[in-house]
Amino acid sequence: MNATNKMTIAALIAAASLTACQGGGENKDAANKQTEPMALAASPDSTTLPDTCLTCIPVDSANKMINSYITSLNGNSGNEYLYSLIADADELREYLNANGSVKHVKLMFAHTLSYINSGHGGENCNTKAGKLTLIIAGYDASGNYVIGTNGVMDNLSPCPNTCPSTGSASSNMLPAN
Repeated sequence: MNATNKMTIAALIAAASLTACQGGGENKDAANKQTEPMALAASPDSTTLPDTCLTCIPVDSANKMINSYITSLNGNSGNEYLYSLIADADELREYLNANGSVKHVKLMFAHTLSYINSGHGGENCNTKAGKLTLIIAGYDASGNYVIGTNGVMDNLSPCPNTCPSTGSASSNMLPAN
């Protein structure tokens, strides 16, 4: 997995955990201070990949951010609120590798077509699962979108509706190191 793919997956995780924050930017500077770049160390654990990701953050910082988001939902643990969006890694790799000029990926919040087509276009859905998604579009070094023959990526699965039911990914939090 190349550095672009790793950074994109890390960005997806971070964006999904922050998906519907409504205001609350008062402590933005304090939050940014805890996300100092660091490289993850190699580990014999097969779920920890050695890399040189300069924008990665420690798992405990990520969990702090995720927990804050979940707490902002009043601790709701049901299927009503969106906790994350899941992208297919092979599709993401294919999308990024289809054109070598993609240098950055833009993650754009959007309503799902089913939400819009059910008569709710332009209505605030807050953090409701199945109503919010991310559109993923690559752009080049000049800041121009790189649109593939099939368009841009969506097809993200909302969690809790389609979360994994087994393994450590079935938890909203990341496993501690």
